[in-house]
Amino acid sequence: MAWIVADAIMRHRSGRSTAYDLWRSAATTSTSLTATQARRVSVCVQPVFGLPTRPTNAEDHVPGHVGEWLWYLFLREEEPQGREVAFLEPPSWSVTEGGGDGFVVHRLTGAPDASLLFRLWEIKKFTGAGSVSGTISKAADQLKERGLEYLAKLCSAHANEPGDIGELMSQLVELWIQADPSGGAGVSVSTNTASLPKRSAFTQVPGYLPDLRHPGQLEGLIVAVGDFTKFADQVKEFLWSAL
Repeated sequence: MAWIVADAIMRHRSGRSTAYDLWRSAATTSTSLTATQARRVSVCVQPVFGLPTRPTNAEDHVPGHVGEWLWYLFLREEEPQGREVAFLEPPSWSVTEGGGDGFVVHRLTGAPDASLLFRLWEIKKFTGAGSVSGTISKAADQLKERGLEYLAKLCSAHANEPGDIGELMSQLVELWIQADPSGGAGVSVSTNTASLPKRSAFTQVPGYLPDLRHPGQLEGLIVAVGDFTKFADQVKEFLWSAL
C-alpha cells in the first residue's frame, strides 16, 4: 500500500517529464541514477519529503501530506451510487501552501440535467493516542473560518475550466454563502488503527457548519493504517529509494 501511494505521488509530481520513469526504474531495479538524473528526480521529492542527505526537520509534514494522498486516492477510486467524479483537485505541491486541502466535484449521473455537486474537504492526520474527536473539531472549525477563502482561491484558479465545471467554479463563493444544496464540506482524518472511534466521530461537525443542513452536505472519512507514522515513513523511503 505504501508503494501504491509513493508511486501515485511521484507520477503526479513528475507531470509529463522523465522524472517518473527515471525514479521508477531506479527504485524497482536498484540501479543508480546519474548526477543529472538524480537532480531531476530530487526536485519532485524534496519539497515535502526532504532527501536522504537532507531529511526534512518538520515531523508533521510527511504524515500530513500522505494523509492528503490517501484521501485523494480514495475519492478517485470510490464509486458512490448515482454520482461520478467530474473534477478532483490533487494535493498541493507543498504542505505549507495556502488553501484548502481537498476539493471534489461530482456529477449526478441519474439526474436529468446531470447536476454538479462540490465538496470542500479539510484533511488532517492524528498520530497520537486517544480520541480523534479534537482533530475533527479543529478541521471543522478551519472550514468554518477559512472555507470561503479557500473557495475564492479555487474560483480564481479554475473558473476558466471548460463547460459546466468552469461555470460551477465561478460560482463557488456565492453558492457557499447561500449554503446552496449543491455545495458541502467534508472532514478526513488519517490515523492509527488503534485510534479508530467506536462510534460516530463526526457528530460535532454540524455545530461548526450549521448552514449546511441539507442531506449529504456534510461528509466524513477516517482512514486507519496500522501505525500511521510508520506507514508515512515507508512512503518516504520508497520515494528516497532511487536517490
